[in-house]
Amino acid sequence: MSARKSRRKEPPTHIETEYGYIQIEDTTIGGEPVRYYRHNGAYSSGTFLREEKKYELLFEYPKKYEEAFRFLEIKNALMIGGAAYQYPQYYISHHDGNMDVVEIAPLAEQIAREWFFLEDLYQDFDLYSNHRLNCITANARDYLASTDKVYDVVFNDAFTGSSPVPELATLEAATAIREHLIDGGIYMSNIIGSTIGKDSEFLKAMVVTTKQVFRYVHVLYTDPEDRSGLYRGNYMVLATDREVDPTGKIRYHSSRYDTILTDATV
Repeated sequence: MSARKSRRKEPPTHIETEYGYIQIEDTTIGGEPVRYYRHNGAYSSGTFLREEKKYELLFEYPKKYEEAFRFLEIKNALMIGGAAYQYPQYYISHHDGNMDVVEIAPLAEQIAREWFFLEDLYQDFDLYSNHRLNCITANARDYLASTDKVYDVVFNDAFTGSSPVPELATLEAATAIREHLIDGGIYMSNIIGSTIGKDSEFLKAMVVTTKQVFRYVHVLYTDPEDRSGLYRGNYMVLATDREVDPTGKIRYHSSRYDTILTDATV
């Protein structure tokens, strides 16, 4: 059954998976009907339900991924973490490039197809024929170890609930990601935290770790209502070997005491 038919039914509200539980929640924002994808209670993806807005970005933070297009021509992208495939759908519908999406949860792609317009995307953009989108069910580190593909950009949006996956923030992970980027390619990772205070420790550790591999590392705000970096929320870490000046940079204070994350310590 296609997503065009199945979404007329009420979606399941609670789905158990081997990586935790997924909830599908229909609600409205300012009178706009929307559908949320929640993983272990945290809002991790979603979609507008009106036909004309189904491929637009519901959340603010994925809009920051568009910064990469200011600095290079992107024809091949890797997305780590699919969930409801919110950004992959935007990427395919608004750009001309190809994208591989690596998602560890086997049910995520099925849920996105049935309830979050992914099947529509395949039909609307002839993806079964042109293969511009490649959905891969795998652990991201395993995938990187097994492929020789090289990308213009790697986007990371992998979470367990509201917590980033620590194995994707280590020195070894950053090294593996750099090895799969073109010269001057860009790595962008969504991190929940703040730039100061108790919620800043993981973000700072991820930044100092990534700096061991990439020449330039920037922290960007994603919420236009909060540009201070003082509060817990979504921030984007942009890493590259090319000199860039992204919009929305936030100053953060690192020190020699910040932890370098490794596979042995996370």
